[in-house]
Amino acid sequence: MGTTATVLAIAALVALAAAVAGLVQLHRVAPDVAPMHDPVSDYGAGPHAAWYRAQVILVGLASVAIWFGLRSADLDGDDSTWLLVFAISRLAIAGFATDLPGAERTSTGIIHNLLAATAFGSIAIAASRLGGGLADSPSWVFAGSWFGWLGAMVAITAVALAVAWLAPCILRTYFGLVERCWYAAMLAWLLATAVGLLVG
Repeated sequence: MGTTATVLAIAALVALAAAVAGLVQLHRVAPDVAPMHDPVSDYGAGPHAAWYRAQVILVGLASVAIWFGLRSADLDGDDSTWLLVFAISRLAIAGFATDLPGAERTSTGIIHNLLAATAFGSIAIAASRLGGGLADSPSWVFAGSWFGWLGAMVAITAVALAVAWLAPCILRTYFGLVERCWYAAMLAWLLATAVGLLVG
């Protein structure tokens, strides 16, 4: 890869590492948010909202860096625009807190939900399609099918999130767990893509 892609990959990796640290910190300082059933966005409506905003902004910035890195290396493909859509939705959601359970619905909370849905859907498309395309590219450093499967896992967990959202019994009991699985898959795919840019 060229110098530009390398610099952007390093920037993305630093941002993603900081985002993971922010997520860990949120789970440490806010034990009242139950990982099994409470959404991650609940952190953004509580006293530790700054940590939530920081991690979504960092993920958004990392995604922008990866998008530009793929473009500079001529690896972006037709589906890379979805990665940019994901990045913008992550950056924007920092300004719109969710409505906590039992609270009155607000326009801010509705916008939050729309941005969250956009993020879930766009990264699912980007990771599954772009991930598969990169895995098949002769110039991509990660040979084999595992990288494509990692992208598919992002899509699978995003679909599971949609099911959990639409099924009230799952929403009340397991939505937090499903969303954290999505976070893990999404972050793993972004990290792997950034590493691929760095070492390629």
